[in-house]
Amino acid sequence: MTSSVPTARGVFVTGTDTGVGKTLVTATVASALKTHSVNAGVMKPIATGPADGHALSDPDWLISVTETGDAPDLVAPYRFRLAASPLVAAAHANVAIDPTRITQALQTLSARHDCVLVEGIGGVLVPVTADLFVVDLIKRLGLPVLLVARAGLGSINHTLLTLDCLRTRGVPILGLVFNHPTRPPAAPDESDTVPTILRLSHVRSFGELPYCEGLPATWPRHRDTLIAQLDVQGLLEALGLRKLA
Repeated sequence: MTSSVPTARGVFVTGTDTGVGKTLVTATVASALKTHSVNAGVMKPIATGPADGHALSDPDWLISVTETGDAPDLVAPYRFRLAASPLVAAAHANVAIDPTRITQALQTLSARHDCVLVEGIGGVLVPVTADLFVVDLIKRLGLPVLLVARAGLGSINHTLLTLDCLRTRGVPILGLVFNHPTRPPAAPDESDTVPTILRLSHVRSFGELPYCEGLPATWPRHRDTLIAQLDVQGLLEALGLRKLA
């Protein structure tokens, strides 16, 4: 029998794949909630790989931009230097990942914040341990999912497969946020990717974030533009936070 955190209020931000923009969406949503007087915490339970040339790793950047004041080890209970799945990175570091450590960290953060945004790693079928995938971790945490998907060509298959996996495992789906992690092509996009995904999935969208040059270093310049593209009122309602705003 798996444990869960039924008292936690928040959302698990997962993606269709690596590099889709989960960290950016997590930071944008947290910042948007903060502008509506919601005390939002952030968490990235497992971080792998170096900081990728940036001054800060993903969890440390989230702490920096959201100014939560929470301890780095609480925001990211597990950090591994190898850029690989948690299963492989942990084995390389000779560390055994204990999901209970993650659920306990979420409980602590939930007691400090109105809402906790938990960023995943890779997609939902990335292995965390030999018998636990990211989707299983989501179920243990007891949070609904906000799925980050690419807005351009090639995203339909990945997005529908991810939604199907979540539904099969009985994970509640809050909605989608579309992102442009790379510069869009000069030619007009006639793929109708976003409306096709919404029509076929019957899942709501909370916004489409534009491509912003130079992120994360240029976050202060693009922050307000990114927040403006979110349906913040819809998120507040979906998360049960409207009374707090």
